[in-house]
Parts: sequence; C-alpha cells; structure tokens
Amino acid sequence: MTSEDRTLFGDGRYPDTGPLAILARLACGVSALAIPAGVYLPSFPLHFARSHYIEHFAAFYVAALCGMAALPRVRLRHVAAGYVVFAALLEASHLPFGARLSDLVRNWTADTGGLAAAFAPVVFERFRRRFLAPPPRECA
Repeated sequence: MTSEDRTLFGDGRYPDTGPLAILARLACGVSALAIPAGVYLPSFPLHFARSHYIEHFAAFYVAALCGMAALPRVRLRHVAAGYVVFAALLEASHLPFGARLSDLVRNWTADTGGLAAAFAPVVFERFRRRFLAPPPRECA
C-alpha cells in the first residue's frame, strides 16, 4: 500500500477499521436512536428551529449522511429506501393515538425532503462521473 492510498481524501481504499469508518458507524447508530427519542419523548429538550418541519428535515438529512458514510458498500437506493420506510413507520406509529393523517403526511414529506437533500449530491456526482473518460489502463 502506498502512502497515497492511505490518505483521507485520496482515491485509495479506506480501511473498514479506520477511525472515520468507526466514527461514521457510531454516528449512524446515534442518529438512529436520536430520531425515535425526539419523536417519542414528551418534551424532547433539543428544539433548535422554530419550525417543526425544519427539525424533521434536518434530522433525516443528518441521518442520511451518517447512513451513507456508515454503509459504503450498500446501494444508495437501499439506504434511501430503508430511511423512507423508517420515517413512514415513525409517522404511522402516531395514528393509533389519534394523530391527524394530514399532519403525519406533512411530517413525512419533511423527512423525505431531508433524505432527498442528502442523497441528491451523491447521485448527481455519480451521474456526472459517467461522462468522464475512463482512466487509461496500465500495461503489465
């Protein structure tokens, strides 16, 4: 392995046990626990925005970024689908307690908006890469 392969932002392979890989998995776990805590705790103390919908958007934006970093070998569409289902189940869990469907749809829309905002740059970058010429092959 060359020194270039070990750089943080290079094109080389990053090890699964590298500090940032471990940190990404921890952040994904924390976000997966913090979102339900924010949903189910009666007075969750971490309100950082005036809009309830901005909080939904931001929570799922951060969770999606953590999920993409923690699951680098999982297809993006599978990571995104998992978060969409997660958001739908969290919102649907309020139905038995008399929540209005229209409010839950608005919350879910804010959730998926955060997901779309997180995934869009990655998807567009992959699309743009398809137009680049392939790197030249080295002869052995």
